[in-house]
Amino acid sequence: MKAAVLGTGGLGRIITLELAADRRVDEIVIVDKRGDRSRALQSLGKTASLTALEADVTDGAALHRILAGVDVAVNATLPAHNLRVMEACFEAGCSYVDSAGYSPPVAGEKSGVLEQLALDTRWRDRGISAIVSMGSDPGISNVMARVAADRFAEIDRILIRKAATGEKATEGFPLYSREVFISAALSNPIVWDRKEFRQQEPASGDELYEFPQPIGKRRVHWFWHEEVLTLPTHLGKPVGWVDYKHDVNPELERAIHAFDALGLLRPDHKVKVGVTQIPFRDAFMAAMPEPSTLIGPLPGALGIVVEVHGTKGDGTKSAMRASLTMEHREANRRRGTTAERFLTAAASAAAVMMIHSRRLPRAGVRPRPGRTSDGSRGPGARRARGFLRRRGSPSLRWSTPSHIR
Repeated sequence: MKAAVLGTGGLGRIITLELAADRRVDEIVIVDKRGDRSRALQSLGKTASLTALEADVTDGAALHRILAGVDVAVNATLPAHNLRVMEACFEAGCSYVDSAGYSPPVAGEKSGVLEQLALDTRWRDRGISAIVSMGSDPGISNVMARVAADRFAEIDRILIRKAATGEKATEGFPLYSREVFISAALSNPIVWDRKEFRQQEPASGDELYEFPQPIGKRRVHWFWHEEVLTLPTHLGKPVGWVDYKHDVNPELERAIHAFDALGLLRPDHKVKVGVTQIPFRDAFMAAMPEPSTLIGPLPGALGIVVEVHGTKGDGTKSAMRASLTMEHREANRRRGTTAERFLTAAASAAAVMMIHSRRLPRAGVRPRPGRTSDGSRGPGARRARGFLRRRGSPSLRWSTPSHIR
């Protein structure tokens, strides 16, 4: 198989490592607008041949030429580029994977992942596949929800909770792309309430939630995330409620909204530092921890929990809780990165291999391996979970209803 990794920043580097270590991958094309960054990865190949190219994904013609002959491309650039990269893949006849959808820049606008899913018929007719938003969360969290949902005839509610611990300097900050975080933070959180999506106030819905050890109790609140958009309509059964809560510092979110209201986060708003002018947005992001540098001694862990409550086929009420926890030190030992980056890369690599192994029921665009939007069975989230485990992802933990508070 010939794969392409578009974007060789912190996430793209780990995805390249994952694919380069897989004997089923013969060739990898690594592409970045900074040629020096892609060329630095050429020595990572173990069984695969690596070719580094300098190109910008906004150059459609160049991207089309690069993707000609590629079987599957992984988009590790910013989610704002998803649709243009998907279009280049479509024209080249190349399958596609990404780990996150872009957030709507204005409240109420159609969200990126829904625009991607709307391409399903076109891609199915073309005979190529795309798995979108396949990272740690969204992605693994969707798989967890799907496995649990299979036990219910009707679903009352799906609760997704995420927390990350670390050292004092990183506490309350996101351990993933700062640009992606700011875009999501500027979008009002949404919840699914039986028949409609409802917007919530930023940093609202505060609760104290208990995560598996070593994380323990953490304060979480509503945050914009793709699972709320995709789970209600892609599990093939009625869903009453879906929400997502994160433990990021609420004061950080409020600061982002305040800066945005003042116009400081516009890309063209620059500030003078010495003799240099730089965008204020870049300066603000530089003040936040950079995930690519959080390796080595970083303590703490990442935890993702999915609770599914509902009614079984015999009419009885029940619930299931799936949790995934990984320590940053373990992620560093395996791939020199944080738990967030490791799990996202492992999920994206697993999606590539599921497409390559023809484990999808049909061509088209889907939000994760599993049941299709019409309720028919997909390749099975259990099989997707097996792929993740074989890529080194920690095992999921399942709790009986009595363990759910």
